[in-house]
This record gives sequence, structure tokens and C-alpha cells, in this order.
Amino acid sequence: MARRATAALLVSIVGHACLFAWLGGAGRAIKSPANTNTPSIPEELRPADLPIAALTSVAERLARAEKLAVERRALVEKARKDKLDGALLLGDFLLQANRIDAEEIGQEIDIAEARARYETHVAALREALKESDVKHAAPAVFGELKYHGRPGGLMGRALLDGGGSCEQISQLVASAVFDAGRPEAAFLRFYGAPMSDGVAHLAPIAIEGGEERDLMTGRGALLSGKLLPAADLIEVYARAHGLSPHEPVAGKTAATQGSNTNTNTNTNTNTNNPSEAERPTLFNGFPPNNDRYPGSLPLYAARALKEPAGADEIPEDPEAARERARSCAYVLRMAMLKPPLIDVVPLEGNTGLSVEPRRVPTPLQLEREAALLQAAEDLVGAEASDEADRIMGLACLTALGEVAAIDFTLAREPRFADAAFAKHKRAREEGRRAIEDLLRKDDDIERVARKLSEDFGGRTWLLLALPGGDELVFATLAHGRRDNWGRVSALAALVLWPATQARALALVEKLPIQNQVSVMHEVFHAHDHMRPWATNVELSPSPGEGAGATFRRAYGVFRAMAFRLWEAHRSVDEILQALPDEARRAGLDAAWEAAFLEYCTRNALGLYSLRTTGMTLVMAAKEAVRKNGHPSLGTLSKQLDYIELQGRLDARTLADAMRIP
Repeated sequence: MARRATAALLVSIVGHACLFAWLGGAGRAIKSPANTNTPSIPEELRPADLPIAALTSVAERLARAEKLAVERRALVEKARKDKLDGALLLGDFLLQANRIDAEEIGQEIDIAEARARYETHVAALREALKESDVKHAAPAVFGELKYHGRPGGLMGRALLDGGGSCEQISQLVASAVFDAGRPEAAFLRFYGAPMSDGVAHLAPIAIEGGEERDLMTGRGALLSGKLLPAADLIEVYARAHGLSPHEPVAGKTAATQGSNTNTNTNTNTNTNNPSEAERPTLFNGFPPNNDRYPGSLPLYAARALKEPAGADEIPEDPEAARERARSCAYVLRMAMLKPPLIDVVPLEGNTGLSVEPRRVPTPLQLEREAALLQAAEDLVGAEASDEADRIMGLACLTALGEVAAIDFTLAREPRFADAAFAKHKRAREEGRRAIEDLLRKDDDIERVARKLSEDFGGRTWLLLALPGGDELVFATLAHGRRDNWGRVSALAALVLWPATQARALALVEKLPIQNQVSVMHEVFHAHDHMRPWATNVELSPSPGEGAGATFRRAYGVFRAMAFRLWEAHRSVDEILQALPDEARRAGLDAAWEAAFLEYCTRNALGLYSLRTTGMTLVMAAKEAVRKNGHPSLGTLSKQLDYIELQGRLDARTLADAMRIP
């Protein structure tokens, strides 16, 4: 009967199309009321304006839609009957529904392979449940599944992709628990109000022994939203496709949650990636409620299901997550301003290229980056955030978004790379506008610069990720406290970044020599985390004697000394013997030599305080101080004398010596 109806529909449409096409000229010449009131056919599909081939294509699409609607209705009716008879296979129902939904929007999905993987997981879960409960068995069986923070998606696709969204994971896990023989424990909880990222949330829930456990977090479930048995997914699917009456989700439109209420395809549109524009969702069919899941969900998690948390484990305070975002600069490192490069030179010729080495990230690293991206977005959007918080949050999103995009690409996750880079671009543009607004107002720039200097000491260099951020960093140096320890890291970053190096060196050379040495220390160690590829940072020598020339020459001497101390692990006696000659060859005076001598000695004392040969260092340092004789070494000389009198170098004698003024 259904086939005859479909064929009749096709013949009718094509026949009417031919008639309208033949009368097309007359139809366009005389516009009667009958011709202007045809709401059943969109204007772009009116037969008089289309060739026969296009009309045939339209007819075929309509016929396919009718066929799928009949299949969907039959699938739901059968599932309802199976549920009443106690014979429901929930996973099979959802996979068949996936096939229909995918065909409806023109996507391909290997349902046979998805079904095979589903059955493998259900069998493993059934076996695990013989000796364990759901909250322990589910994370063990589904341990390979990753969380993907893209709304919507088909359950079967999560099986094929090795992970998916909260909707995909929740349907998969709840169905598997149901089909593994534990329907009384299989539930879902739907939080209908959009989170801060504009998307509602669905969680897989296990109820055992009176305890309700969220299997995605491993913690007790947040008891709000709407709780429903896993088998209710039949009615959720029916409502989402207009096969049962339902009310729209209260509070916000379903489109805000990543679904489209105007069609039965219910596809997600909350994405910046055109390839992800068609992601079916059932959120329109869940029970309406205005309860919001607190916070937001990350772009990526290495494990979609977490092991059960202990009774003493509590969820992270949202403020703690925002504080991590404020410290984003400690995660990213200054090396991004001047990354190490590997020169690739061909065997013949002299034309080569330079490439930046990158480590292939681990799943845990990707998860941390995704979580920090989310925390930065929360910081930017939090009501309690001030201008300094928001600008630093945008700087974090801009810098980390680019880093995460590269890392996800290296991990062969291009969809998440696209999403991370989209965050980078949006934050960069928003940050540019925010800084431009600040720079127009002298009072505001001074106030915000002081706030940044006080609250983000050692981290303001991250502002260089934003267009115009260099002016804001220079403003923190101009308006912040002179004794703020963060000034050293800010100056080091400005020296590292080629775009600001000349201007920064002019400022650095006005500092006392000891402060300049502190800047050199930060510059030298910028590439520490890249070992063994890069050991330390090189500054090219100045071609003349302009601004920064002395600093560059001095840094060359410092770099050689620091390499021997930190990386080559040479004896301190050898380092101190080489220092005078290298300083003189660089044209440095006794004050520079004394500053380097003090730097080397103080750091070596800390290293040798844990060794039995510490007194050898003390005696070598005393001799070097005596030969140099510069007045700036007076305090160091007294401290070395004290340690010599104690007859040993250890943590206690070193601490006591450092108190001597």
C-alpha cells in the first residue's frame, strides 16, 4: 500500500509539473488570485519556473521523505509494542532510527558496523555486570569513548567515531545498560535550559541502591532537570519527529539548544564548521524544563565516562576553574613568542626552510587544553569578571585556541582543530576591539594597566597574543609598581617577541645591571620545555652600537655561562675561570662580570647544598669574588665567609647566610 501511494505521488507531481510548464508563459502573464495564493509549494520550487529535470528531482525528494516517514512511524509503533511485550531492544531501535535520520539528511552511516560494535559493547557490559555494578562496569567497558563537545549527533556515529557529544554518549550508554539486562538502572537526566555555551545537556544516569550517579562525571547526579527511564527514548524520538504531541522546551527556543523546531529533521545548527552543519538531535523531544546544568562542557575529554568519584570528592568550584584561566600564561609558556626552529637544508643548493618542532599531544594534554579553553570562555562571560579579567580571558582564548588547533590537527582530530581555531579567531577580534576602546581613553588605560600589573603579575605577556596587546603590556610597565616582580617576565617577553624587541631593549638597558641579568635568565630559559630539541634562546648580535647593543653582547656571555651551569653541568670552578676572559672579549666592564659572578654563585650554592662537595664550590667562589673586587659583591663575600666558618654547605647554613645583609 505504501509503495503504491509513493508511486502515485511521484506520477501526480511529474504530471502536474508538465502541465504547469506548458502553461508557464500564461501563468506569468496573468496573475490571478489563485496564482498568488499557493502556500503549499515554496516559490523557489514552483513548477512553472523549473525545468522538468529539476521537478523530477523535487518529486524524488518528496517521495523519499514520504517513504522515510512511513518507515519511521512503523519503527516507533513496533518499539512501543515491543516495550509492552517486554521484548524491546533499545539499541537496535535507535540504530534503525539513525539510519532513517541519516538518509533523510543525505548522510552516510555504516549501520551494520555500528550494530556490530554496539553488540560487542553490550556483551562486554553484560559480562562485567556479573561481578560489578553499573557505575564501575560502564566506564570500564566504554573506556575508549572520548567526549566531543559538538551538540547533537547520531548514537551510531559515536560508535564509529570512538566518541561523541553528551547526547550521543548518553543514548549509547543508557541503551547498553538497558539491553545488558539492567533496565531498572538505566536512566537519563535532561537539563533543558542552555548552559553558558548556549547548549542544553543530557547525562547518562545509573540508579542503584537508591543512589543516582552521573556516569559522565563519575559523581552523584545533579538532581534537577527531568529524569526519565532509558526506554522513554522511544517517545523522545517520536516527539522530536512529530509522531507524538509535545510542547516546545520552556525558556529558550530549541534552536538555541542546537536544534531546529521548524522541520522534522531536527538538525543541529550551533556550529562554526560547515561540515558539521547537519547533526541530528532529539533535544526537541525531551521533557521541557528550565533547569540549567551549571557551567559548560569542554570541547574534548579523553574519557567520556569517568570512574566513580569517592564520597570525599566534590565537583570543582566554577571560581577555581576561572582562576586556572587567569593563570593561562603558565600553561602556554613564553616560547610561543619565539618558537625554536629547525633549519632544513637540501644536500645541494642553499635554499631550505625552517620548521617549528612540535610534540604530538597525548589525549590527556588535549583534554587539559579543551578544559582550559572552556574555563577561559567562562572567565570572559562571568558577571563577576572585570575588564582586566575579560581581556586576559580573551588573550588566553586567542593564544590557546591556536595552540589547541595545531595539537588537535597533530592528533588527527580536524573537527576539534576547526572548533578551537574558530574560538581563536572570535577571541582575537573581540580582544582587538576591547584594546582599541581602552587605548582611546587615557584614564581607563592607566586604571586597567595598574589592575593588570597587580592582579596578573608574571602573566601580562600573554596580552601579546592580541592585536594591540603590546601597547597594553608597555602600559603595565609604565603605570604599574616599579617593584612588581612581574615586570621582569613582561620585559623578557617583549625582548623575545621580534615585533617589540628593539623598543623593549631600550627600556631594559635603563635598568640596574642585576635586573638586566634577571631578564636574561627568563629569556634563556624560555625554551626549557622543548628539550632536547632546543636548549636555550639565542639573541642575534646587534649590527651596531645602537639601543640594545650592550645587552646583546652581555647576553652572549651570560648564555655561555648559563649553558655550562644549567645544561652542561660543568664544575663551578671551570665556569668562573672562563668568565673574566669572555666578559673582556665582549667589551664588558667589571660591574657586568661581577653581576654574572654573583648570578652563577648564588644559583650554584642552591644546587650544591644537596651535595657533599659543597665546600669546594664555596672556596672557588670566594677566590673569584676576591679577584673581581667589585663593591657590588660585598654582601655575597660576607655570606660566603659565614658558610666557610660553619664548615659545611647545606640547606640550613645556606638559609642562614642569605639573611646576612
